[in-house]
Amino acid sequence: MSFQVGHYQDFSKATGCTVFLFEEPNRAVAAVRGGAPGGRETATLFPGNLVEGVDAIFFTGGSALGLSCGEGVVDFLRERKRGLRTPGGIVPIVAGAVIYDLELGEPYSPDREWGYNASLSVEEIIKEGTIGAGTGATVGKLMGMGRAVKGGFGKGRAKVDGEEIYTFVVTNSWGNVYHPQTGELVAGVRLEKRGITPSPFNTTLTLIVFDFFLSREELLSLAGVVHSALASCIRPFATLYDGDTIFLVSTGKKKVNDYLALVSGIYESVEEGVLNSVTKATGLAGVLAKNDIIA
Repeated sequence: MSFQVGHYQDFSKATGCTVFLFEEPNRAVAAVRGGAPGGRETATLFPGNLVEGVDAIFFTGGSALGLSCGEGVVDFLRERKRGLRTPGGIVPIVAGAVIYDLELGEPYSPDREWGYNASLSVEEIIKEGTIGAGTGATVGKLMGMGRAVKGGFGKGRAKVDGEEIYTFVVTNSWGNVYHPQTGELVAGVRLEKRGITPSPFNTTLTLIVFDFFLSREELLSLAGVVHSALASCIRPFATLYDGDTIFLVSTGKKKVNDYLALVSGIYESVEEGVLNSVTKATGLAGVLAKNDIIA
């Protein structure tokens, strides 16, 4: 892979962060699809702006207060002299987004030290489930936190023309997670009655990394495909109560000519990532995971 992934979390506080480190030049964009987002440098990544790529992307719990963990990622990169070179010194380009997980466990927000520690904790095998930014994630909050099911961090992968598409998802959604092919409810609440106040603070965070060449304009156009793929698994998705944010990064030089294969690969990778995020999660702080529940 052309990037590295590190997690840091505290299970007693039921929160954590995940960092993606990019060593090679790349092209990156961000797309905010929900009504309650929290992010860093997302506007910087819009096509037409000066900076084209990122040195790192982070996902974190702790709501907007968790954005401070991005400063720890900056510290890590500056120590290694990685970033945009300017006359005044090196400026690492670090983008990120948050989930709201303050109602799970002890209310706490990851800080600068957590971002630094996550950057130090990269491993060859990327762990999934209740880990990193997925530590405090929950899904199926249509009838409130009292009936939520554990979400988490998941990864997916697909191959197109011999090159890879990688997806990383933190599901912390208002909606339920369904199997995209069968329609089966995988994780969430069965809507037996109405009238219970829903949780208004939710976010699904997604990063897609393409190991081939796509321009920033092409990446931005594919954000809609990613959104559609997520919506095939998470229903409802990108509502007023969700801060859903998508990052897309292209790291390679080879172009893919088969657009249909590219779209199909995105769906395959995204769907695998979403399903893994809930099926590999474990219960925490009184919230059961899918595998804890006997149907």
